[in-house]
Amino acid sequence: MNMNLHPLTLKFSGESSTLEEQFQNYYYKASLNQVRILLVLGAVIYAAFGILDALLMPQQMFTTWFIRLIIVGPVLFGLLLISFSDFFKSYMQPVLAFVYILAGTGIICMTIIAPSPVSYSYYAGLMIVLIWGYTLIRLFFVWATFAGWVQVILYEIAAIWIHPVPFNVLINNNFFFIGANALGMMACYAIELYARRDFFMRRQLEIERENVNWINQELEDRVIKRTKDYLIVNQALKLEIEGHNQAEKALRESEERYRALVENANDMVIRTDNKGYFTFANTSTVRVTGYEEREIIGKHYLTMIRPDMRDAAVKFFGYQLAKGIQNSYSEYSIIKKDGGELWVGQNTQLIVEDGNITGFQAVSRDITERKRLERELKESEERYRELSIIDDLTQLYNSRHFYDQLRMEIDRIERHEYPLTLLLLDLDDFKIFNDTYGHIEGDQVLFRLGQVIKRCLRKEASAYRYGGEEFTIILPMSTKEDGAVTAERIREEFKKENFSPVPDKNVNLTVSIGLAQYQKQEDMRVFVSRVDQLMYRGKKNGKDRICFE
Repeated sequence: MNMNLHPLTLKFSGESSTLEEQFQNYYYKASLNQVRILLVLGAVIYAAFGILDALLMPQQMFTTWFIRLIIVGPVLFGLLLISFSDFFKSYMQPVLAFVYILAGTGIICMTIIAPSPVSYSYYAGLMIVLIWGYTLIRLFFVWATFAGWVQVILYEIAAIWIHPVPFNVLINNNFFFIGANALGMMACYAIELYARRDFFMRRQLEIERENVNWINQELEDRVIKRTKDYLIVNQALKLEIEGHNQAEKALRESEERYRALVENANDMVIRTDNKGYFTFANTSTVRVTGYEEREIIGKHYLTMIRPDMRDAAVKFFGYQLAKGIQNSYSEYSIIKKDGGELWVGQNTQLIVEDGNITGFQAVSRDITERKRLERELKESEERYRELSIIDDLTQLYNSRHFYDQLRMEIDRIERHEYPLTLLLLDLDDFKIFNDTYGHIEGDQVLFRLGQVIKRCLRKEASAYRYGGEEFTIILPMSTKEDGAVTAERIREEFKKENFSPVPDKNVNLTVSIGLAQYQKQEDMRVFVSRVDQLMYRGKKNGKDRICFE
């Protein structure tokens, strides 16, 4: 199934339309805790800006506090309580859009109440509301866009008719306000697009896993059935052999029946002595392997098994012989006369005469096609797993895999107590480069930084695109001093890269790097935050440097 999304609403469409309801439920569960936290934080921050009201317009302070503390704040906390009800699950998006509009309307009302020129800059509070609504409270693109443009319209009404502002101030504010609204739409669109893509990939992986399980069960059922058939054949052969002792005539008749059965069987039937040398091979064995019967008789069975599997075969059949196991099942790749390979599933029975083991008798069937299907299924599963953890642009691992890998390394450290160092890199002045040369050239910078990082790392290290222009590197069994050496190598190599799209001109970029060594029993998030703070310290101290404790 291909992922079909409506270009405007981003809803699953076409053959993917049946996934929309599943995605809505998945998105609600994944968003609920974040929404609740952001409602509380939103109410607290909204109220905290009352301090600004007291400083800038003390005469209107109580009116603005009424909006912040009596209207908007209680509505946000009330919505927090509603989020624990079934009603919220059904109407989460329109309800969140409502409080998003309400928060923005409150700011617009304050611009009306505020005296000039304070009111000219109070619109800036709407920027925070836009960030909150577009990127944090998990609104879908359609609802967030609707709510954002409602606030734009309300601000225009307030600034033009209700509380007019000078034309130059209106134009200035509109540039920033409408620009921020457009950027918020793009951010919200990207967030929902990637959420839907991740959900689709998870769904595809589940379907592939179910298919693999079904095929494996089908193969297992076939093997069990064939094994039972072989056991029946072997039991019949055993009865025939036991009957040989009754009389010479019965012996000849039994041998003739056995030979007719074996010679006409589609499966390969062979016998060896107790040393492993062939004493019999039926017509199917000759036909499948390409050897003449005279070439097979007297050969050791190991000469027909693929070289890298011979040691395992010796151990397997040696164990069967030593323990006196009557029947066994094994799978091996054999080499035909023309050099080709053939996978066989083999039932092997001990030949016992007068209480002594005199050899082996085996019935083999071609399972090459089954092995091919198993290999393709395994490769398919690995391919889908790889797609879910690789960043498309840089070809490094993505941030989701970073946290999984870091958690695994920390668990390993707690058991074995070896050092672990984490690096966090951030491109310096990347926004200026993007604004100057465009996002296509900016994407090339990110890709080439990923290549530089790969060249500078040891085999056991792993690199990740953490987000935007930030990258992380996990260095197992490395102290912070070792990490500083690696970081310096990356910093120097990256400075040599020329990113100018124009011939005969050099454009070089730099990175700021923070690094730290893991401390025993340290929380993973605290560890990452500590490295992040060191990286930002390097930026504040002049950029193009490495900062560690």
